[in-house]
Amino acid sequence: MNPNIGSSEFSQVNTSSQLVKDDQPKDQIELFFSILDSNLVQNKAYFITAEILTKKSKERLNLGQTNIKNGGPKIDFDKSFIIDYFFEMKQTLNISVFQDNTPIVTLETTIGKIMGSKLNHAILNFNANGVAGNLKISGVPIKKDDTIFTLGIKANFGQSKIVPYYIVKRNASQNKNEFVWIMVYKSEVLINYPNVQAFNPISLSTQFLCNGDINAKPVLIEFFDANNNQPIGGFCAPLSKMVEVNGKQVNLMSPTGGVINDKLMLLETKFTKNYKFLDYIHAGTQISSMVAIDFTSSNGKPNDPTSLHSIQRNPNLYEMALESCCSIISNYDNDQLYPVFGYGAKIVPNSDTVSHCFPVNMTDDPNIKGVDGILKAYRNFIQNPNIKFHGPTYFAPIIKLCSMIAKNVKNYATYSILTILTDGMINDWEDTVDAIIEASKYPISIIIIGMGPDEDDDFAEMKGLDSDNKKLINSNGVKAARDIVQFVEFDKLKNDPKVLSEKVLEEIPRQFEEYFRMVNVEPGIKTG
Repeated sequence: MNPNIGSSEFSQVNTSSQLVKDDQPKDQIELFFSILDSNLVQNKAYFITAEILTKKSKERLNLGQTNIKNGGPKIDFDKSFIIDYFFEMKQTLNISVFQDNTPIVTLETTIGKIMGSKLNHAILNFNANGVAGNLKISGVPIKKDDTIFTLGIKANFGQSKIVPYYIVKRNASQNKNEFVWIMVYKSEVLINYPNVQAFNPISLSTQFLCNGDINAKPVLIEFFDANNNQPIGGFCAPLSKMVEVNGKQVNLMSPTGGVINDKLMLLETKFTKNYKFLDYIHAGTQISSMVAIDFTSSNGKPNDPTSLHSIQRNPNLYEMALESCCSIISNYDNDQLYPVFGYGAKIVPNSDTVSHCFPVNMTDDPNIKGVDGILKAYRNFIQNPNIKFHGPTYFAPIIKLCSMIAKNVKNYATYSILTILTDGMINDWEDTVDAIIEASKYPISIIIIGMGPDEDDDFAEMKGLDSDNKKLINSNGVKAARDIVQFVEFDKLKNDPKVLSEKVLEEIPRQFEEYFRMVNVEPGIKTG
C-alpha cells in the first residue's frame, strides 16, 4: 500500500542541511511549595510569591502568588507555578513568604538545584523576624502527549548524474481543505549518489509535524537535484500511512503532475515515545562532569601576565571558563566528584616525556570534590615548579579514557559531559575523530572551549568536530552514531559568563535524548 499522493508545491531552496527549530515544544516544569517544621502561628494568614530570571529577559518575571493558608507546623500551598525550563541556563528563583500581606522571609535558589537533586526538590531553611522553618520547593516535569516520528529514506533515481536531497514540510493551515506548507527539515545532500542511496534517518516530533494528528494531517516530502535545485518529485501523506509502508517502495508525484513509479523506499519508519531530558532526570539519571585542561606551551607560561594560565590574574581565563560551565552541571551531580585531567605537559622530575592524560590533582585518583575544588587544584597545578608546559596537543587519549568511564557506568544511571579547554590546533586529528566516533555510542557529550583569540583560524579543526548538520565520519567511511560535540569560542563570550554557559550547554539535552532513544531505554526502567 502506497501513501496517498497529494498535490505538492515545489520550491527552490539551498542545499545546506538544517532542522527548523521554530515552534518546537518547550520543556516546562511545575513548581509546588510547602512549609515544613515551622513555628508559623495558626491565627495568621500566609502565602508565597515567586519571581524568576527568564532566558529572554534580564528582568525578573513575577510568577504570582500562591493561595492563602493559615499558619501551622506544615503548610501545603495548593497553587503551583508552571515555568519554561532551560538546562543550559542558571535560572534564579526568588521566593518571599508573606504573613498577613507583610513579607517576613526572602529566599533564593535555582531551578537547576531543584531539578538536579535526587528527589527533584530543594529544602531551604529560614530563621528571621521571629519565624523559623523549612521551605520545600518541588519540581515536576510537565508531561506532553507527544511521539517521535523516525524516517529513513533510500533513493532510487536510476544512474543519472543527480545529487539528491529532500525537504520536509508541515501544513500550517487550520483548515482541512487548505494547504499552507512550511519547511521544517532539509536533508543532507547525497554527493556520492548513486553509490550512496540512503539518507541519514531523522527523528521529529509529531506535535511539531502535524499537531499530533498522525492519521489525517498530511506531511509533504519533496526531492531536489542539488546541481540546479530543480525538483525531482514528491509525495504527501499522513505519518500513519508512511509507517504502514515501512520497508516498501513508494511512488512519487512528478513536478508536472504525473506519477514516478518505485523511486523510493521508506526505511526505519516508526513511532516512538518522546521521552524528554527532564523525564530521565526526574527518574534519577545523573549528569557527571569531566574536565580536560590544555597545558601546552602555546598557552604561555603561568608567570607571564599575558598567558591564558596567568597566575597574576585571579581569576584567569581558564578559571573563568571552568567556573561558568561546571557550576551549571554541578546541580545535577549528587556526589559532586569530578575527574579533572590535564594534557600536553611534562611532569618533572618524575618524567621528561610529555603526558597527554594526567590527573590535575597529581594523585592516583583524578576525582575532585566540587567546583571550588576544581579551581583550587587547577591553581595549585599551574603554580607547581615541577610542571613544564610543552606539547603537542593530543585529544584522543583524554577522549578514550573518559568515554570508557562513561561506558562502564552500570544501569544507564549517569550521562557524562567531558569539557575540553584548549588554545589551538589538534595534532592527532585522525585519532581524535576515531575516538569521538567510538564515544558517540556511549552516554557522553563533549564540549570543546577554544581559549584565546582564533589567530590564523587555529580553531578550524575544532569547528569541524562540531558536526551539527551531518554526522562525523572518519577516513574509513565510518560514521558517528550521533552528534556529541559542541564547540564554543571563549574569547567571543568571556565578558558574559551567563551567555557562555548557555552556548556551551544548549545542545546537551538534545544529545542526551538522542542517546537514550538510540539504546531504547525508558526513564526509570534501568536508571538507578
